[in-house]
Amino acid sequence: MAKEEKLEQELLELIQRNDDEKLFRLLFRLYYSKLCSYAMIFVKASDLAEEIVQETFIKLWENKATLKINRSLKAYLFRCVHNNCINYLTKNEVMKRQYKQIAEEITYHNQLALQNFRPDIIDQLVSEETERKITYLLDILPPQSRRIFFLSRFEGLSYQQIATELNLSVETVRTQIKRAIKKMKEIL
Repeated sequence: MAKEEKLEQELLELIQRNDDEKLFRLLFRLYYSKLCSYAMIFVKASDLAEEIVQETFIKLWENKATLKINRSLKAYLFRCVHNNCINYLTKNEVMKRQYKQIAEEITYHNQLALQNFRPDIIDQLVSEETERKITYLLDILPPQSRRIFFLSRFEGLSYQQIATELNLSVETVRTQIKRAIKKMKEIL
């Protein structure tokens, strides 16, 4: 175990001193799958777990020169993924509560509108409710899925155009849109 910690420390020191991406890729390969499995315990979705781990590595790379790690690098990475998962879940829970509150307000306004039965008010409320639902559904998607879905549905880009613009494969774009639609259906 001491050899592993020594190797981790040497890797960290090399990364902090250099801009050598090869070293960072080695670190990524060493821990990526383990960290994804760990994140899955919390978020229960592989694409979301992967996104959280990737963001953790990006932050590590961006802050490599100023990192202060007291324990092992491995423990540090697992703690970062843990915290990022908890932050995501907390944010998601807050959004759910906000959505519930919005839904209650919409119901109340709909009841008021029906009492007065003015078709123009009802049309306005239905339009506002639809817009709020769409905004909420987009907000809960992971950033990359949200961007792909937005480009497809609101900008009218084809899968090929999106793939080219975001430097992804067409199959990745297709999969992300399917996942986004599935997630939206689950919530609705």
